[in-house]
Amino acid sequence: MKEKHIENLTKGKKSGVKIGSRNVPHRLKKHEQEKFSLAIKRKFLVVDFDSRENLINIWKKYCSVKSWNYVVVEKTQTDRTYVIQKNGKMTFDNRKEAVSFARSII
Repeated sequence: MKEKHIENLTKGKKSGVKIGSRNVPHRLKKHEQEKFSLAIKRKFLVVDFDSRENLINIWKKYCSVKSWNYVVVEKTQTDRTYVIQKNGKMTFDNRKEAVSFARSII
């Protein structure tokens, strides 16, 4: 699996190596593509409570391809923020603390 295969999935195309599934959504909308590009620069993904699972599915695959730690910062409706890693989930009172923690574990 390579980056170009992930890129194909983000556009709703076949990956070429049978890594996608019709049961698992991967195609990204324009604003999701921007978040994904920013996540690549940061090496962690930041999502809101109303984000679609497509972005998280793509991020998991991308981290796997790059051999990066899987890290997602997720803000909830109640202003709590979670940092989700492969081995668990941590809770923070605000997004700034969570992002700072995510940067420190990359």
